[in-house]
Amino acid sequence: MGRKSTQTKKEDRAKSDAQMTRRTAVLSVGGLGMFGVLTGRFYQLQIQQSENYLVLSNDNRFNFQTIVPSRGIIRDRYGEPLATNTLDYQVELIAEQIDDLDLTLSKLADVVHLSEGEVKRIRRDIRRRPDFVPITVKDHVDWDDFAALNMRVHALPGIIPKAGEGRSYPDDGLFSHVIGYVGKANDADVSRDDDPLLLQPAFRIGKTGVEQAADTRLRGKSGKLKVEVNARGRVVREWPNPQDDAKPGDDVFLTLDADLQRFAAKQFQDDSGGIAVMDIMTGELRTLLSMPTFDANLFVSGLTQADMDGLNNDEKRPQYNKVLSGGYSPASTYKMVVMLAALKSGKVDPDQRVFCGGKVRLGNRLFHCWRREGHGPVDMRDGLKHSCDTYFYEVSQIIGIEAIADMARRLGLGQRYGIGIAGEKEGIVPDAAWKRDRLGAGWRMGDTLNASIGQGFVLATPMQLAVMSARLANGTKAVLPSLFAGEDRDVFNDLDIDPSHMGFVQDAMWSVCEEPGGTAYRSNGLGLVGLDMAGKTGTSQVRGISRSERATGVISNSNLPWKYRDHSIFVGYAPYANPRFAVGCVVEHAGSGAGRAAAITRAVLGEALRRDGLGPQTSNARDQPGL
Repeated sequence: MGRKSTQTKKEDRAKSDAQMTRRTAVLSVGGLGMFGVLTGRFYQLQIQQSENYLVLSNDNRFNFQTIVPSRGIIRDRYGEPLATNTLDYQVELIAEQIDDLDLTLSKLADVVHLSEGEVKRIRRDIRRRPDFVPITVKDHVDWDDFAALNMRVHALPGIIPKAGEGRSYPDDGLFSHVIGYVGKANDADVSRDDDPLLLQPAFRIGKTGVEQAADTRLRGKSGKLKVEVNARGRVVREWPNPQDDAKPGDDVFLTLDADLQRFAAKQFQDDSGGIAVMDIMTGELRTLLSMPTFDANLFVSGLTQADMDGLNNDEKRPQYNKVLSGGYSPASTYKMVVMLAALKSGKVDPDQRVFCGGKVRLGNRLFHCWRREGHGPVDMRDGLKHSCDTYFYEVSQIIGIEAIADMARRLGLGQRYGIGIAGEKEGIVPDAAWKRDRLGAGWRMGDTLNASIGQGFVLATPMQLAVMSARLANGTKAVLPSLFAGEDRDVFNDLDIDPSHMGFVQDAMWSVCEEPGGTAYRSNGLGLVGLDMAGKTGTSQVRGISRSERATGVISNSNLPWKYRDHSIFVGYAPYANPRFAVGCVVEHAGSGAGRAAAITRAVLGEALRRDGLGPQTSNARDQPGL
């Protein structure tokens, strides 16, 4: 019994050992298998997929920042900068790197002042843009605040102080109407243009003028900067790559002469209006000035309410581009149009005299000449020289409005020229079809008489008047204005006007300026020895004159409020022999065309010729009253 029990124990022990051995073997095999799996996985991760995970690791370690390119410079014909770039201290924000926006903005405001409006705008921009896109917190930060912020930036994750570029306009607005200004891209801009630069807070696009028209040339192309960041997303190192540098924008050259534009602005002084100076052979615009002007730098740095109120409440409308958009009755400067139309019709003998008694009756209406007592008998040349309204009233009834309108269009009126910037107005060259389509009324003979002296429905801009003057001076070609230097110009069309007719009108324009009795005559002429000019005065009436006022005497401009005074207008070209430059000038509410507009034109033409090497300038004669 005892022996059997001992045997059983030995067998049980043997079984137990065998089971243990099998389990150990199974565990060993399982362990080896698991080790093999892990070894294979490690091999797959560390060897086979190492490049993939290295890329993912680097994605967490490195970021790419967009480099905003320098904007191209806008220059005049001689290379002088009209729009430049300056150092500008800015603060940006990346929302995804900020845990508590309220706390961050509160801390930031302790260093850089933030108004309630700026805080609202920051929150609005954050809602509209992806969290990883930088948002502008503040532009034009002064150096002291910028330096203080850099000392505390370690405690402001997501806040990025940057020394970037800002746009600057050196002449305090003298070229603002032409150059325009830049601003931040808004939602409409972004929807029209998929350039990623528009999402960058420091990037500005052209909003008006040349800045807008040449924006794609000026803006350049963005670059990329590889930066190493820590776990909090802060940049700890930059990895520059020359191949990823930003490409600066191209410089844009204009046909303008900056010094001539400055000279013209000095002639205007505090007056309001516009002047265009144009090369009569090439069409290049040397001056394109609207006065008074405004400082475009205010639109870059941010207008205050006081700035905006000052611009909006100024009766001289400094923001309005008068030289391209101002529609003015051309007054007596339109009489060359009527002369050429009359000569072309063959119905009018230029030597036949018309008696001017100071007024013309049409039905039950009286149409008055500017000279109340009349001019007596005048022929066509004297009609222009003395600016006799009666002569043109009579001639216009013979030739009709259609002939006048056709000639006005030949001389460049009533149309846009497409000089490359927005704001050009086409003016109005009225005829029967225009009145029917626009006003739903028939044309009357009284409308023709009004149009014959450049009043009534007729409207033109100062630049259009310069084009008309350039075509009259050129005599054969329908020259067109241009603003951008180096443009490929098509061959100008022929004017298709009889050279003898054109010569007759040119001579009459010369008599206006150079013969005693001409409405713009000055004893020293242009102020350049041996050089004459040709031109025509215009006094554009802006208010109605009642019969009772005419009976008692028309109120003089000096006794009227500024806004009710006549516009002073002049068109001209010089030299008379071998013409070089043409001018269209309007001075708002300055009275007689022989006064301010003629004086400004004479001075500017003289300066343009002097700068072109045609002789020294002498002082101009004192302004004299006249039409």
